[in-house]
Amino acid sequence: MVKLILMITTKNTTLDNVTYTKKSTVFDLINNKIQKEQENSLGITILLIMVSTMIASVSVGLAIHGEISVGILIFSAVTAMGTNATAFGQGPFKYIVWAAIISIIGNTILSLYQILLLLL
Repeated sequence: MVKLILMITTKNTTLDNVTYTKKSTVFDLINNKIQKEQENSLGITILLIMVSTMIASVSVGLAIHGEISVGILIFSAVTAMGTNATAFGQGPFKYIVWAAIISIIGNTILSLYQILLLLL
């Protein structure tokens, strides 16, 4: 929620406390958190790379177990390596975080899907 307070004073007229409220989306909340944590970007980047690569390796391992699932294999490898390339290429912190979010969420969903397929 963003509040804008405006105070205008002229000779005899005062307009006080005009509030404008904008609805925040999930993307706005994440982007605001990224801006606040900019000074801790090195440690967060290392943590995101480790978690993204770990989850993607589980997904890749499940993709090559038994019958090879080429689509899952491609998605997992590209998202994990894309996150690593963004970080090692010294891309902006915002890009690194969003690449890691996409990799972590996507590979987690694919891992759970593949585990369900193994159990059924």
